[in-house]
Amino acid sequence: MADFFSASHDVVFKALFVRNPYLLRGFLSDTLDLGLTNADSIEILNPEMIPDRSDGKTSRLDLRVRTPNRKYNVEMQARRDGFAPVRVLHYWSRLFGSDIKAGESYENLSVTYSVNVLGFEYFNCESCYSTFEILEKKRHELFAKELSIHIFELPKIARDRELSDRVLDWLRIIQADKEETLKMIGEKTDNPMIREAAGAILELNADEKLRQQIFDRQSAINDYNSDMTRSRAEGRAEGRAEGRAEGFIESKKDTANKLHQAGWTVEQIAKLLDVAAVDVEIWLNDQ
Repeated sequence: MADFFSASHDVVFKALFVRNPYLLRGFLSDTLDLGLTNADSIEILNPEMIPDRSDGKTSRLDLRVRTPNRKYNVEMQARRDGFAPVRVLHYWSRLFGSDIKAGESYENLSVTYSVNVLGFEYFNCESCYSTFEILEKKRHELFAKELSIHIFELPKIARDRELSDRVLDWLRIIQADKEETLKMIGEKTDNPMIREAAGAILELNADEKLRQQIFDRQSAINDYNSDMTRSRAEGRAEGRAEGRAEGFIESKKDTANKLHQAGWTVEQIAKLLDVAAVDVEIWLNDQ
């Protein structure tokens, strides 16, 4: 199959789990050791794929998910650009507080997981899997169980000797960048979910509409990177032009914050200002 797309591509990753929610439940259960079963309902809160806007093609394709008494923000990030701990915390906090209404008890807030699969190495260690909680600095006493951050670094799979077979199978099936590798993993595993995931990824690669979305998204990313490179070069040559551009962006930032305070959603603000939703989210987070 020409141009095979692995599940480490964010479009394939999200499509895999949106179209097969039971696989998402299996992924969360195995990687986070939650013991979820078929009796545990699973709801994807944002099943939409790429927005129907040219600038929307570079928007983040996370999954916001709910199971009984838990919520999850799940994201595949193939490139290092844009990844930062504060960004992880920002999106976790938005999901964590999304259910509570004025006057309700804070006890109604659910344990919320941030699950990040990275296509690059981020931490200076051999472990592929890192998990974070809020602990007292000296006693390591847990402050609150509601924050749970989990990060998987795909390039470290072969070096990590501590991963369980079930976690390793999921990470390998996501990383597999050839049809033959995918099939081999499916044949060797004793986890039926992994076999079904392998078949589902093959089906996604045969979906011409999805493949076009992938090409369009990659084209948009390439165009954006090219524009940014050209803008930086022009900016270095023309300081005054850069100053005007920065002033224009600051004006949009100020407008975005005022609209957000007035109750506008990120998507509504992005549409009005003709910018990507992720830019609006970054502007709001900078305040």
